[in-house]
Amino acid sequence: MGLFRPYKQGQTETEPVKGSGQKGSGQNSADDATPAPSQPEPRAEETTQPRGRTAKTGPTPTRAQAEAARMARLHPNLSRKEIRKRDRRAREERRLSNLEALEKRPERTMIRNYVDSRRTFGEFIMPIFLVIMAVWLVIIMFMPRQIVIVNLLSLVMLLTMIGWGVDTWRLWRGVKKELMARYPDMSRKGLLSYLNNRVMTPRRWRNPAPAVERGGARRTPKD
Repeated sequence: MGLFRPYKQGQTETEPVKGSGQKGSGQNSADDATPAPSQPEPRAEETTQPRGRTAKTGPTPTRAQAEAARMARLHPNLSRKEIRKRDRRAREERRLSNLEALEKRPERTMIRNYVDSRRTFGEFIMPIFLVIMAVWLVIIMFMPRQIVIVNLLSLVMLLTMIGWGVDTWRLWRGVKKELMARYPDMSRKGLLSYLNNRVMTPRRWRNPAPAVERGGARRTPKD
């Protein structure tokens, strides 16, 4: 039997012993066919990073530092101009929210539909007043002695205001009848002013936009 040198752990090849015969060479070949023990594989914990965690880039902040950062996010240091701008935006948002809630009330919806479905004299008041004021200014600047024209413009303005009052009274009488029929226990405080503002605004500039056509079906909200 040929002699062989014992191999160390982890050694993959053995060197043949000098002077060994043919039989010894066969024994070494048999020994070389034996698989060498493999190196231990690294564990999963050593090769992979835990999920959901990021690499640490700096020292962990103290409790006081974390609290200061949180307060800075909640109460940022703003200038006076930025504070005024923020407060103004908050007030405008509250005003629009309250106005939207008021416009959804059924009595206001009924008044809008009542006015929008009719042709009113009040929607021409603002254009008439603007024309009168423009002509009046021209006369005062270039024709100050034309007293007759000035008196005529004053008469036109007076007639316009009388027509506005009559038209508002006519509309309010019809609206009040429908309010008494549909909402007898509802307070009518402020509704006359709301009707008057709706009448004086030209139709294309009314907000909310008209939901009915002129002379169309005069819809009223359902109970």
